[in-house]
Amino acid sequence: MSVRRAALWSLAAQYATFSIQFVASVVISRLFLLPADVGLFSIALAAAMIVSIFQDLGITRFISGQPQMSPAALPHYAAVAVSIGWSVAAIVALAAPFVAHFYAQPALAPLLWLIAASYLVTPYATVPAALLVREMDFRTLFQVNAGSALAGNGTAIALAACGFGASSLAWGVLATAVARAAIANIHRAVRPRMPENTASVRPMLGFSSMSFVLSASAAIGHRSQDLIVGRVLGITATGLFSRASALAGQLTTLVTGAIGSVFYSAFARKRDAGEPLAEPYLHLVACYTALNWAAMVGLALAAEPLVLLLYGPNWIGSAPLLRWTALGEIFFVAIPLQMDVPLLLGQIRRLVWVNLLDTCAAVAILTAGCFIGLEAAGISRVVYGFVWWVIYALYLGRLIGFRFGALMSVYARSGICALVAGGPLMIALWQGMEPGLLALLLLSASGVLAWLAALGATRHPAWKEVRMMAEALSRPILSRLAG
Repeated sequence: MSVRRAALWSLAAQYATFSIQFVASVVISRLFLLPADVGLFSIALAAAMIVSIFQDLGITRFISGQPQMSPAALPHYAAVAVSIGWSVAAIVALAAPFVAHFYAQPALAPLLWLIAASYLVTPYATVPAALLVREMDFRTLFQVNAGSALAGNGTAIALAACGFGASSLAWGVLATAVARAAIANIHRAVRPRMPENTASVRPMLGFSSMSFVLSASAAIGHRSQDLIVGRVLGITATGLFSRASALAGQLTTLVTGAIGSVFYSAFARKRDAGEPLAEPYLHLVACYTALNWAAMVGLALAAEPLVLLLYGPNWIGSAPLLRWTALGEIFFVAIPLQMDVPLLLGQIRRLVWVNLLDTCAAVAILTAGCFIGLEAAGISRVVYGFVWWVIYALYLGRLIGFRFGALMSVYARSGICALVAGGPLMIALWQGMEPGLLALLLLSASGVLAWLAALGATRHPAWKEVRMMAEALSRPILSRLAG
């Protein structure tokens, strides 16, 4: 499958998954659950996912990034994944009462037990999904991701409507894991089989030993957010903070998440061919920032009316958090694949130290913000975003060898396009308008048209990609009409 065709299928998967998750979050938050319910689940999920860093141990990256892969070793990799997953499930289940006691929330324990059950099933999808990425079979991966999202979120909505409260979200996690494992194995079945000795899995274990440290550091920095907010500011504040972070994160994934998975495989091929990565990496940065910066500017501007329209007045406290989180995302997408590219280039040891520095900054800045107040916790995302950008821009600049002048040129054009895209909404808000749903849609559509015009006017590198994607999408339609 070509890179652009893979990107289209990956993009379709991102849009389908986002749409399902987005609709589910709106329905559940507006009709069934309060911020405290979501906050309770967010703490349980964050605590469980910190432990889940043991689960993958870099198996997915190892399989998808290897120049050559022995089919005979795949069942052994799957057996290792299952063994680790079951161990993680046991740790989460045993830790559940202690986490509930630490937060003085007895309802946390049953949630953690349900999430632990999902870790019994999740590893059965690890190797099949990694093989699909390796083979760039994103058409099948679309079915895996969209199908499991539909099953999990459908379960969560149904149970929330029946009054299951926060546990409906935990049951949704379990349903997602079951569906993902089932669909992945229907298309690319790999039956786990324990190896007779460690020879077949030794390369993977060697990679995993450092990958674990890297994953642990990243998980602490990312997953500890809800735990810190919950401990310092309480359950309701955690729900508001989590909802804002989730919405901004989902939009980022929707806009450019598909690009990253495709370019990882494409960069692996360029590495194997000995080609330089500086120019294609700058092109990737251009695509990321062109799309994401415009989306984040719009999200920051429309934060308050959007929260009221989607989630209702119970969630209005998340509007300022959403604004600051969206602005912080501008930094986080400015250096894409910050962990994947060093791994492809064999820089895992140095990456571990860089990531530990990043983690320390994340925890320290968020903790300081939480002790000031909830909105300060939101502002801390912007401060941390800038620190994060400095760390990884310097690191990848030296590693890949791109010129910072060229990087800033890309940023300048993406920034102009983002401001132009937000222009219609800025003007409306400046004039005191309180846009409803229809007005927001019209202003957003105007922003998209203005953004496209700005891409062409600035000769942005992403303009070519937009045109080629449009041609690829329209060609089958035009051929049918002609026929």
